[in-house]
Amino acid sequence: MDRAGDGPLMSIQQVFQLSSYGVKSEQVTFPRVTASSHRWICCRHTSKKKKRDNCVTAINLTRRTPRALTWPCSADSAMMNPRKPWLALKAGKHFQIFNIVAEKQLYRCTMKDEVQYWSWLNDDVIGIVGSKFIYHWDLSPLGFSCPMKAFPRHGRLNFCQIVGYKADPSFRWFAVLGLYRDYEDGDSNSVSGVVQIYSATADRSQCIDAQAMSFATYRRSDNKNSNSVLIIVNRQASLQGKLHIIELGPYLDGNCCLTNHSEQVNFDDDERYDFPVSVQVSSSHGLVYILTKMGRVKLCDLETGTFLSSCIASHLTVFTCMPDTDGRRILGVSRCGRLLSMGVKEKALVSHVRTVLKRPAIADRLERTFSETL
Repeated sequence: MDRAGDGPLMSIQQVFQLSSYGVKSEQVTFPRVTASSHRWICCRHTSKKKKRDNCVTAINLTRRTPRALTWPCSADSAMMNPRKPWLALKAGKHFQIFNIVAEKQLYRCTMKDEVQYWSWLNDDVIGIVGSKFIYHWDLSPLGFSCPMKAFPRHGRLNFCQIVGYKADPSFRWFAVLGLYRDYEDGDSNSVSGVVQIYSATADRSQCIDAQAMSFATYRRSDNKNSNSVLIIVNRQASLQGKLHIIELGPYLDGNCCLTNHSEQVNFDDDERYDFPVSVQVSSSHGLVYILTKMGRVKLCDLETGTFLSSCIASHLTVFTCMPDTDGRRILGVSRCGRLLSMGVKEKALVSHVRTVLKRPAIADRLERTFSETL
């Protein structure tokens, strides 16, 4: 086990190795492994017995001893529902949804538009990014039998590889993320990104330069109610990164005015070509975890955006992440197939923020938060 990530402030632990569950490490490459929640990891891989046959393996992480379920399939991608035992498969423009407990097909459809990215937005809705439009397929009892157009895709995403689509819990705000090679920088290793942010209330889109994004629900210490928050991170080659925390509307009675914070995210000299690939939020602790292509974890404060610490989670890319069930840790799968559990050492972090960073207000808030979530 690689314990390079263990440090004085953060703890990185290996939960298990995917190869122990019938998936070889060398077969675990993006985007064949997906995780939409802490409950399931879904892998599309080649059968160990019949090397020409493709398989889908789903691993239930909530069991005391995780159990792998494997089926042969011809799908090009697969994803488990965040909560329900539903397996969604995509082959080209064709979708099928199966209940793996009842062992029956629940839904199927065929898209007319090209499917460039898809993901579960919540327990009932699948979000699909097409070449010109974004679609929502509502599988609830009052939903639709086929995907419906939600909003048009912005032109700035035309030359991007779509790597993310998320919605806030209220379904008022949506964000599509695309990455591209930025040859205008004069460096072919430079990767840039664009996020299209869409407001369903205003029916309007805006594009922001970013390489990773996430939504969260968080109540600031001076507010009475929780608000939706958009977190985006961007970094140009050889420069320090930028973290933007944007409190989204509508304004709620009893709260202060909506706020935005932009803070620097530190990168070392040997991380010239490193950039953010994932942002995960622990709303219960008020912490932001920024994972980078080179396997680093950058820890920031959710309320102010202040950079707190950094450590190495893996010497390989950690390319898919999700919050743990209690919101205290995050889980990630590295490119070699290791499932990692990442969290903070609470007392050490509070001491570091108070004595080294000289931010007593943040330290006091973190200390209260940690004691409340015990």
